[in-house]
Amino acid sequence: MRQGLARRVVVTGVGVVSALGVGAEEFWAAARRGHVGTGDVTLFDTGDCLTHRGGEIRDWTPPWPDEAYGHGPLTRSESFVLAATRMALADGGLADGHGRLTGPYDDTRVGASFGIVVGNRPGIEAPLRAAHLSEQDAGTPPGPASHAAPSQPWHRRTPPAHNPFRISALPAAAFGLYGPNLLLPTACAAGNGAVAHAADAVAAGRADAMLAGGTDELSEAMFLMFTSFRALSPDVVRPFDTHRAGLLLGEGSAVLLLEAEDSARARGAPVLAVVAGHGNYSDAHHMTAPHPEGQGATRSMRAALRTAGLAPDDIDCVSAHGTGTPANDAVEARALAEVFGGGHRHTPLPVTALKSLLGHAQGAAGALAAAACVLALRDGVVPPTANVEAPDPDCLTDDFALVRDRPRRLPLRAVMNNAFGFGGNNCCVVFTRPDTEPARRGPGTGERA
Repeated sequence: MRQGLARRVVVTGVGVVSALGVGAEEFWAAARRGHVGTGDVTLFDTGDCLTHRGGEIRDWTPPWPDEAYGHGPLTRSESFVLAATRMALADGGLADGHGRLTGPYDDTRVGASFGIVVGNRPGIEAPLRAAHLSEQDAGTPPGPASHAAPSQPWHRRTPPAHNPFRISALPAAAFGLYGPNLLLPTACAAGNGAVAHAADAVAAGRADAMLAGGTDELSEAMFLMFTSFRALSPDVVRPFDTHRAGLLLGEGSAVLLLEAEDSARARGAPVLAVVAGHGNYSDAHHMTAPHPEGQGATRSMRAALRTAGLAPDDIDCVSAHGTGTPANDAVEARALAEVFGGGHRHTPLPVTALKSLLGHAQGAAGALAAAACVLALRDGVVPPTANVEAPDPDCLTDDFALVRDRPRRLPLRAVMNNAFGFGGNNCCVVFTRPDTEPARRGPGTGERA
């Protein structure tokens, strides 16, 4: 077990692309208002799905042209993460006029860590379908190869390959990030996990700064998969509500700029929050269902507290995973009660669920919630959970206070961000205000099974 931070890791920049807005401040203003950014999906036909709604980023126009990066046509998730990374670098004062890394750090000591679920795969769905239809029109039998004489050159008949590594490689190439590079596909815990791994790299001295977060785009295949699971809401997301009926898929990207605190302060960077600790434990139970008692979630939350040097009563708010599905919300509530309930606290713990506003952005979900946690600490405001009319008394007990309808002002010192995913993946990260007294430091940041 590793406990505490070798170097205190801070957040100095935030970049966001979301259904609530583009840029950290536009996103945050909408979240504070409780604005619901989900709506009808227009990117593909949802006629065969349980819902026609999702957290689509409408009329996406990159702040900087995709062509400027010189890496060919980009998928939506690639375009999202490039924009969010550039915003985070600029927000932290480490970008030159072209968005590339500048400042005091050796570029081999600045890296990237990103999480995905499907990443850029949806970008090849349409070309694959077109290739399939073209083969059908030509009368070519389906299969990996055809003995018929090709009517087109090979490079025009072959659909594009799926190269998920582009999600982390493109920002590295575009912005001159030659340090550690990681792509984490740990389902819906991936965005949080990417932040945790990046914080470890900075804390242990393997990097001086890291760009960390997640990205994903809406996918017809994912819509069909969740339809087969009967897990989609017909209208809106209602986390912890008696009448919750499922999730809505979303898309976007959020990226945090992480640095060692002493280095950040030495260069006069704005210190927004501290990555105080994290926990990452597996359910090892089922490929899609959470452990019924929330064992991995419970262990991850306790480990995040332990590595941050905090007690349950020190946490001022939890950003819940809060998908709005009957089973997942019940299990998360059970795990929250195990960690924070039963006399572990003196006052009810505020809980909020960002997915009620922008849907489930998959690999970006944990990163978007992490960005909201950082901004909540900065401003002392908890954004509300939307669409909840009848809180489920069998979910969140009297030990918790679901923040809904309107934002709540609180003197926030420490917040916990939960992210749980398929395959039993769980990752919880604790963020604290920069002026919060740090725990005793040891050789690492987090704790893993």
